[in-house]
Amino acid sequence: MTLSRYGFIVKAADLELFKHHGRIKSEGFDLAVSGVSTLEEAIMAAQEMLTRRIELIELCGGFTAEEEAAIREAINDHVPLGRAVSRPEDQGRIHWN
Repeated sequence: MTLSRYGFIVKAADLELFKHHGRIKSEGFDLAVSGVSTLEEAIMAAQEMLTRRIELIELCGGFTAEEEAAIREAINDHVPLGRAVSRPEDQGRIHWN
C-alpha cells in the first residue's frame, strides 16, 4: 500500500497545539502539521492524527529519543513513527529551545 496521509509534529517553546496546526492536501497527498510545546501536547497531537487516518507520523529533531518512545507507546505503535535526526557534524550548530 502506498502511503498518502502523513503527520508531522514540530516542537517549540511558544507553540500551542490548538492554535498552531495546518494541512497541505492534494489529490494524492495529505499532510497534517501540528505545533506543540510539550510532550503531553505531542501525544495528544499524535493520537488525534490517528483519528484522521494518518498513516505515518514524523517528529521534528527537537524531540528526544525518550519523548519519541513515549509518543510511540501512547499511540500503541499503531502507525510508523520517525524522528528527524541531524548528522553528528551538524549537532553542534543546532540550539534547541
